[in-house]
Amino acid sequence: MEHDPILFVVSGPSGSGKGTILSYLQDDVPGIGKVVNYTTRRPRPGEKGGVDYNYISEDEFFQLVEAGEIFEYERVYNDYYYGSPSDVLCGDTDRVIELDYKGHRKYRRRYCGDVVSLFLLPPSLKEMRQRILRRAREQNMQSRLNNADEQVRRAEEYDYILLNDDLDRFRRYVRAIITAERTRRRGRKVLRRFLDREGGFKPADR
Repeated sequence: MEHDPILFVVSGPSGSGKGTILSYLQDDVPGIGKVVNYTTRRPRPGEKGGVDYNYISEDEFFQLVEAGEIFEYERVYNDYYYGSPSDVLCGDTDRVIELDYKGHRKYRRRYCGDVVSLFLLPPSLKEMRQRILRRAREQNMQSRLNNADEQVRRAEEYDYILLNDDLDRFRRYVRAIITAERTRRRGRKVLRRFLDREGGFKPADR
């Protein structure tokens, strides 16, 4: 691999396009693998276990937490648990993971400079709420709305903030970010090899 592996974190409120971007990265951007998170909810129509999520019971979920195989987790929308695995940066492949802002903070502390974070915004708050209302069950609708507002208030903690108001442009921006971050890290690796080859040459002090 020409650069050290990167963990791309994707966050945003419900209905902001996280699933769209995760599918795009998997299908159209070479060299990046999705981290499959765990959830205690059942699959929705069209979802596949081991692809969209690892669907497990609540008992199995907390067994994995106790075993240290789930690094961080939250009870989302006051109903189901969602958690992410501990071994997200194993091997030489870039990875992408969907997290909320709390998970982003934890992985940022753990992996520091290996994390690049993207926060996705829907076209407007009105559109965001309409998307949530279309997909939410009546009993967790208000929880989703409250969670979305909470997520947006943390957007400035991220490296990149993207407005999902034009899908083609949205995808181009994401592709540009991936390319730029890989190029930046590749340059650092090239520099290390250059310095090793030149035997003792060091960059000037700033």
